[in-house]
Amino acid sequence: MSTLEEIKAAAAELHPDEQVELFRWWIQTDVFKQRQLAILKRELAVGLDQLDQGHYRTYDDVNVMRLADDIGRAGSDRLKRTRKKPQA
Repeated sequence: MSTLEEIKAAAAELHPDEQVELFRWWIQTDVFKQRQLAILKRELAVGLDQLDQGHYRTYDDVNVMRLADDIGRAGSDRLKRTRKKPQA
């Protein structure tokens, strides 16, 4: 068993409050912060590149509400599809 698998197994045996504490510790580490920053920088670079290429849409009061409705409807539909059905 690899060290990572051992850590995962040990974490699975922790009380839920201890798992939360472990997660909080991890997200405060420099390694985690550096990885998140690198991801953010890549995503920003992609977004800026898309803007430079003219790949964007502007919204006004009417179509932004339509967008919000579409997103809400898509989210509701996704929840309905993924919700587990009770077993008989």
